[in-house]
Amino acid sequence: MSGRQIRSGSPGNLARLIFFTGIALMFIMPGWVAAQTDLSGTQPPSYTQVTVTGVTLDPGTFETGDIGTINIEVTNTGTQSVTIHRATMYDPDIQLLTTSTYDSVGAIGAGNKMNFQFTVKADVPEGIYYPVFSLEFQDVGSLRYPVKMEVNDAPVVLSVQDKPDTFVKGQKSVVTLSLSNLRTDTVKNILIHPSGQNVEIIPQDTVIDHLDPGQTANLNFNLTPSVPTAVTFAARYLNGPNTHKVNLTLPILFSLDKTQADPVISNIVVASDAGAIKITGDITNSGLQNANSVTVTTGAPAVPVDPYKIYAVGLLKPDDFSSFEITVSSDSPDSVPVVASFKDQDGNIYNRTIFADVSSVKNPKSSNTGSLIPWVIVGVLAVCVGLVIGYQYWKTRKH
Repeated sequence: MSGRQIRSGSPGNLARLIFFTGIALMFIMPGWVAAQTDLSGTQPPSYTQVTVTGVTLDPGTFETGDIGTINIEVTNTGTQSVTIHRATMYDPDIQLLTTSTYDSVGAIGAGNKMNFQFTVKADVPEGIYYPVFSLEFQDVGSLRYPVKMEVNDAPVVLSVQDKPDTFVKGQKSVVTLSLSNLRTDTVKNILIHPSGQNVEIIPQDTVIDHLDPGQTANLNFNLTPSVPTAVTFAARYLNGPNTHKVNLTLPILFSLDKTQADPVISNIVVASDAGAIKITGDITNSGLQNANSVTVTTGAPAVPVDPYKIYAVGLLKPDDFSSFEITVSSDSPDSVPVVASFKDQDGNIYNRTIFADVSSVKNPKSSNTGSLIPWVIVGVLAVCVGLVIGYQYWKTRKH
């Protein structure tokens, strides 16, 4: 080796240092970069990518004592499959009827969804409750999700919307009911069934598919009672899978219909007519409805005879009138029933009756003219004799 001294600070030595340092870095950097990449690319645990993405309750709002379902949808939003060990729901007040359905669940793949359904009973007072949905994962970790559940006893109300002022025997009347949903959820499969004795009801059943919150439906029923009675309307509906019922009782009492047709017979005149008795008069509809198929005849024990055994008037509108003429046998009693018949809009028949006195044409008063003539003559002669005597007396006194 030559005796030349190598100085570290010389340019040659610096170049050599840089060269060997570069060679070393070529072997060191890949490991260092890999280490740094692994540190910065650390991913969170895969189970944290499983989240609740949907909640459905049926019914939407429970009534106290209702049984229903809570459906939970979970989604794996990560890139790895996650194994779920167990799923459950718990609450200190809400009774869980599903006990062992999800004791062993299995894996949920990346991007997949899974549904869990629990049956519960709301045997609690009205209020807001939060039963907790829980997922326990296979290796480590869990998911807790409180579900809002409302218990509300707001009713479905059945009431009378419209009815006649009175019911009449054998006459059809329309009754309108209203069914109102005062709840905060939709009720479904509604059946309204009326029942009662001695009354014809049409229709027998009315079905409504659903009634939304705050919605009201009007229902028409035709009632034709034969005696005073009562009609009970029973409305059954579903709140979720639960059947509920509401009743309404409508008394059916009879009295006079203030608006029905009311034919009035007046201006009766009787006369003898070829051995028979002729009765004439007027008939006026003083009611507020039409009187249909109006006829006038006589009732027993009077005996109607031709030419007018019965007089057909026809339609009488309110405040309208018509004249009539009927004939009866002279053998009829002194008081003859005059009967006016009419039909209402439903075809029901009604009668109005008055009595006509025919005694004056059956038993005419005997004339006394013949028996008075002699007395008139006697009176006239007496007056004449008196005048003659008076004249003679006056003449004698004058002389």
